[in-house]
Amino acid sequence: MEKVPIILTHTYLDFDALSSLYAAKKLYPKAIAYTSKSMERKVYEFYLLYKDILRFVENPEINVEIEKIILVDNHWLNRIEKKFHDFIKEKKVPIEIYDHHETGDIKGDIEFIEKTGSTTTILVEKLIEKRIPIDPIEATIFLLGIYQDTGNFVFLNTTPKDLRIASYLLERGADLNIINRYIYEKLTDEQKELLNDLLQISKEISISGYKIVIAKIEREKYVEGLSIIAHRVLDEKEADILFIILQVKDKIFVMGRSKTQNIDLREVLKDFNPGGHKTATTIVLNSQETDPNSAENLIIERLKKHLPRDFLAKDIMSYPVVTISPDISVKEAFKIMMKHGYGGLCVEENGKLVGIISRRDIEKAINLKLTKKKVKSFMSKPVITVTPETPIWEIEKILVEKNIGRVPVVDRDKIVGIITRQDILRFRFLRSTIYSPLGSIFQISEEKIKSSPWKEILEELKNLTSQYNISIYAIGGFVRDLLLGQSNYDLDIVVEGDIQLVISKIIDKWQSKVITHPQFGTSEILLNDRKRIDIATARIEYYEEPGSLPKVERSSLWLDLKRRDFTINALAMSLNEENFGEIIDLYGGLEDLTRKELRVLHNLSFIEDPTRILRGVRLEVRLGFNFEEKTFKLLKEAIENGFLNKIAKERLKDEIFLILQEPQPEKVLKRLEELNALSYILPVKRLPKNFEKKNQILRREFPEKLELQILNIISEADTEEGKKWLQDLKFPKKVLYQFILLKKYENTNTLSEKDIKSLLDLPNDLLLLLSLTAKKIGKNILRIKLLKEKGVPYLKGEDLINMGFKGKIIGDLLKKLFLKHYYGEVKSKEDEEKIIKEFINSTQL
Repeated sequence: MEKVPIILTHTYLDFDALSSLYAAKKLYPKAIAYTSKSMERKVYEFYLLYKDILRFVENPEINVEIEKIILVDNHWLNRIEKKFHDFIKEKKVPIEIYDHHETGDIKGDIEFIEKTGSTTTILVEKLIEKRIPIDPIEATIFLLGIYQDTGNFVFLNTTPKDLRIASYLLERGADLNIINRYIYEKLTDEQKELLNDLLQISKEISISGYKIVIAKIEREKYVEGLSIIAHRVLDEKEADILFIILQVKDKIFVMGRSKTQNIDLREVLKDFNPGGHKTATTIVLNSQETDPNSAENLIIERLKKHLPRDFLAKDIMSYPVVTISPDISVKEAFKIMMKHGYGGLCVEENGKLVGIISRRDIEKAINLKLTKKKVKSFMSKPVITVTPETPIWEIEKILVEKNIGRVPVVDRDKIVGIITRQDILRFRFLRSTIYSPLGSIFQISEEKIKSSPWKEILEELKNLTSQYNISIYAIGGFVRDLLLGQSNYDLDIVVEGDIQLVISKIIDKWQSKVITHPQFGTSEILLNDRKRIDIATARIEYYEEPGSLPKVERSSLWLDLKRRDFTINALAMSLNEENFGEIIDLYGGLEDLTRKELRVLHNLSFIEDPTRILRGVRLEVRLGFNFEEKTFKLLKEAIENGFLNKIAKERLKDEIFLILQEPQPEKVLKRLEELNALSYILPVKRLPKNFEKKNQILRREFPEKLELQILNIISEADTEEGKKWLQDLKFPKKVLYQFILLKKYENTNTLSEKDIKSLLDLPNDLLLLLSLTAKKIGKNILRIKLLKEKGVPYLKGEDLINMGFKGKIIGDLLKKLFLKHYYGEVKSKEDEEKIIKEFINSTQL
């Protein structure tokens, strides 16, 4: 059993404990972070929404061999799960401690105990020192811990280091809206009473997709700290904008607070000369000139006028939605889930949504051996749904309160889309700035784009988006290599709109050839300067069986990225005029680029498409990256279980040629040999002796002739197995003949004159290959090649014709002359002429 570190914190988690647990998990990627469900209320709410990202293990069962224990934000034994007490008391494993509390009864072998405002500060500093990148979601998680334990930086335990780390996290895109939503301040009894009344009497309305809260109330005297109370109401109601209308005798106080930068509250109240700033303003009115109801109506009217539309369900939902009948079996439903990689399916009957079933429900039924039962026996109903116009904040509230992972979008009883918890999280951070060792990657630099050989075409595509109201994104390897500063002459783009319009505009402006692939919904544009554009509509792919060619359906950019092989290839760059150069990273590809890691998007990736194994190894060698630990384990399991055998022959041939076109194909093949993968794709288990040196010679001498490398690779294969493999992959008969010839001379001891004459008729590229693969006569064959290249014999057929020779004898004489050179009996043209004269004289006698 493999040893792994485990990370523990105290029970009843606060945000600093949660943040520290996650920071330690980043610091020790192989470690398991354990947590209980004993948490503060707000922490638990946050955890429910973000647990797919945090990836903590709940209700710990010790079923691993522990390498060491890492304690964070606590080193008191009585605040740790009892299951771990014996390990700690008996010092069975090393203990490492990260804590900002000075006291504790556990002594660590290594201790990082500092007087900081939070433990998260200590751990984030370690992440920075090790240059481990932090994305906006993670920055927000860490900042929550620091904010809470420093009391928003006003507790006396706050240190300059806390502020420096907080500043760093803000630069990395931490979202203060989320911080404000989960962090509280203490209130006086009077403030609490007013807060409770405001919460009770406030009303919620939606304007342009924003959640607006308006609270009207009357008091005998003004309550100090109304601003603090306003923020509390804004947080408690999880609203975007709040207006409190407080009447105190003859005065009406109108206070506005906002979490969105999309409107200036001063503009809403500009008739009254408001003070403050864009997101916080207050005015005081005279009750004899107006009343609270009039003030409320004015605010609503002005918000409708000035507030731009926010994102709604229809803007982020995935579509089309795969649905199933309630009468299909659990087994069939599971097969559909696996095909599409979904965690749940909508159940539809007679065109109406009747239920929803999760993968968890399906797996339970399978474990109970109920695979033949109908889905309707296990589906959840009634189904909670939203409409295309439902605001994002309302959807998030539903997902948290109902503790569900997805919600269908329904319009007039028809399912038009679906939104998952992951969609909400990705949306929230899609426009956050990301920094890493590669630089500011969220908005790719103009210098990188200008230095690209594609700059003119990218500019043209940007112009098309504004002229024709379409969306275009560069995706995959092009974006990856642009970020890495490497050249890529293949540009992959996805079009949300009229793909034919884009194709026609490109071919009108640049000389090119178009090849369409209707079964895949793609087209290739081949430009004259060796560049190639792969253009597609947004699509999803699924595989009817492992290794087969993918089936394609129209979809959205979100799902198009989900079909990618590795996270570093699931990056998109907007080519749209309004946000040209923005990087869209839904799966952590930017972090994996900085870590130089290859990570699959889901656990079935290599099984779904085994060619990803070969592509992964190619990328590993070409980029100098490593497979992420879990991905490497999945790759090895897929190889060991024989999934490479399932690759369709036509795809396998293409993949082998792609390997041979790599800058270092020998290293790719050597890596596949190390992984015991060769026998699944080739008729050999091991590469030939001195393969690397031989193949480099072939590539240097004949770089375009990939078949030579193929024959070199399989040169030591069994003759019949090699022939069958070449026939199965539909190689030309010429290559099959060359393989047979290669096997003929493989163990030949000497060359007869007949052999030499036969070899003389072969092209130089094949002679080079034979010279490298023939174990005993390789030097002899190489001599034949070198003599041919030297132009031997010097006398040509025309010379012999001038001497009076005709017909077949000319060829015989030329071969005879070559043999004389081979044996070292002649060296010059004069020597050859002498031999011909002797031949003439002998025939005349």
